[in-house]
Amino acid sequence: MRAEALEFLRCARCAARPLALRSDETDAREIRAGELSCTACGASFAIRKGIPDLLDPDDQALAREVAGWETLAGELGEGLVPTMTALPWYPHPPWPYVAPDFFQIFEHLDLKGARILDFGAGRCWSSRHLAALGEGAQVVAVDVLTKRFLGLETADIFMAEDGSYFERLRADAHRLPIADGWFDLVVACASVHHSGNLFDLFRELARVLRPGGLLVFLSEPSKAERIKVRQPDNEETRLGINEHIYSLREYLEALTAANLGGRRRLVPRSIALRLLRQDPEFLVGFPARLVPFVKRPLGRRLLLRGLALPGLGSLLYRIINLPLTLVARKPA
Repeated sequence: MRAEALEFLRCARCAARPLALRSDETDAREIRAGELSCTACGASFAIRKGIPDLLDPDDQALAREVAGWETLAGELGEGLVPTMTALPWYPHPPWPYVAPDFFQIFEHLDLKGARILDFGAGRCWSSRHLAALGEGAQVVAVDVLTKRFLGLETADIFMAEDGSYFERLRADAHRLPIADGWFDLVVACASVHHSGNLFDLFRELARVLRPGGLLVFLSEPSKAERIKVRQPDNEETRLGINEHIYSLREYLEALTAANLGGRRRLVPRSIALRLLRQDPEFLVGFPARLVPFVKRPLGRRLLLRGLALPGLGSLLYRIINLPLTLVARKPA
């Protein structure tokens, strides 16, 4: 981290500001080791490998989730560097579907000079592009994972290669150690569905947005309303990882409760690709009667046009499992 981060950091325990900084080790880029401390409540937070650790050490659910992700990832080694630097352009699912949806936001939003929070940043490939391609004035990556090639420590690879810089914070997005109204933009790529409480999450993300600021989330699964199950039974959930399945209605209700309005959907680019490829994992989310129709070129074109319309698009999301990209605004 850099000392300038003290401008927006607050205590993860009592929310007091400012925090005191002790630097034990620095390099040409940042403070690599040290400690943040709160003069109000006495809490202290270690800085390791440039990352302030503001996660609650007593939160057992988050500890289980971190352990679950590390177990799922398995052995990780330096041979992964070329793969990391290629992300999100990597020719194996889910990346061919994540990449077009992510880069689509650069066509709709001017990020130059913005303060940007990358929530659920994971390996930080998205933070890298928000800083370099988006030219954000300040990009802050937040996640609970830090392990190299899995979490925030992966950023060292990108910053060494690009010469770019962005802050990394280990923190819970439901209790962000960040001052009110700091960011112009919050971006979440395939991370919102890892929250077990959309209402708490969106309220907290709204809190750190300035008036008029934007929340953008993308590559989020959105289930048809006929599906009642909220949490899948899969390897991730059995390992303690938070995986949830929400409908468009549930996303919108939580956004409304957080006073995030001015909402608009983008039609994710990945939908056209998966329709063209007749991806069986994708088509299983369609009502059986629609599948023969969308397998034909005319059917694909009509579906994509329908998704672009506010009313018809919302109706289609009620009956089809689809990826969701949505932009919401905090009132000015």
